[in-house]
Amino acid sequence: TPLSPSHIDSDADDAVEQLFLVVVAIDFGTTSSGYAYSFTKEPECIHVMRRWEGGDPGVSNQKTPTTILLTPERKFHSFGYAARDFYHDLDPTESKHWLYFEKFKMKLHTTGNLTMETDLTAANGKKVKALEIFAYALQYFKEQALKELSDQGGSDFENTEVRWVITVPAIWKQPAKQFMRQAAYKVRLQAECRRAPLKTQLIG
Repeated sequence: TPLSPSHIDSDADDAVEQLFLVVVAIDFGTTSSGYAYSFTKEPECIHVMRRWEGGDPGVSNQKTPTTILLTPERKFHSFGYAARDFYHDLDPTESKHWLYFEKFKMKLHTTGNLTMETDLTAANGKKVKALEIFAYALQYFKEQALKELSDQGGSDFENTEVRWVITVPAIWKQPAKQFMRQAAYKVRLQAECRRAPLKTQLIG
């Protein structure tokens, strides 16, 4: 059935407040995406991810392209620069078997009857559930952020120690926001819902 405000999960409002060591904000953009984080003990010190796999050597990029590549078996392969470059380096006879998606976020805004069964169409014309693609993307950011936090702290960082925040356009209707929430729940991102000023909102 189509998503509606009645599908909103209010558990976040009722949950007991937890203490987190760090807040990670994911900017899931139409063209490019990235993330930044701040430790609760130093909230004014914001760290931005700049070392993206596949990016130009020696070049600092705050974001990576919002592109995702699945193998012919429909398993996650890569995201961002790595996905873009690997796909475009494939032989044309081979690339038609891979599933490549770019600028897919606005599908959530343009689909009038958005549901959990809504599909996205890859460059080769094959369809994959949108929820699966968005979950793959969020899982990628989750793994990247936890790895960076672990490398910086010198020990493994746990998902339960992180407050996750996801940005979405303020123009999005409630079904699209709820869809992003469901994708986050699918990869066990613990986040909270907040309203941000101007053009974006933060959802969890």
